[in-house]
Amino acid sequence: MSILVAIGDDSRFETVLDVALRLATGLDEQLSVAHITKNESASGDERSLRTDVREYLSDADVPVDISLEHLNRSGIRSGTAIGKQLVDLTNDVEIDHVVIGHRSKNRLAEVREGHTGFVVAEESAVPVTIVPEGVDPNELD
Repeated sequence: MSILVAIGDDSRFETVLDVALRLATGLDEQLSVAHITKNESASGDERSLRTDVREYLSDADVPVDISLEHLNRSGIRSGTAIGKQLVDLTNDVEIDHVVIGHRSKNRLAEVREGHTGFVVAEESAVPVTIVPEGVDPNELD
């Protein structure tokens, strides 16, 4: 079984990975890192981020599997759609826990996009850890 870590194309992936690594170490689980992409095939930027993630996790004391997951972001409330697809992903593979980042949005963006993490937390059958954007990775000790 494993912990699913959902990361996007932003600079916060390290903080989310730090939290997930601590959970995986404490629970003796492996990490399944899903890099959520807009495109069905990986662009140069996405491959570069995947390389950065591999490098960042190279010294991890737990087994790590890194994959690119294309999730459909089309239509209104794209965050809600992505959240539902992540929940489906947790049901398709043996996942014990989900770790996902959260970024605050203004009201317009909240209505237009929805909140991916909140959808996952509400609809998932496994525990979910939401890492808010204000978390400082240096203060996790």
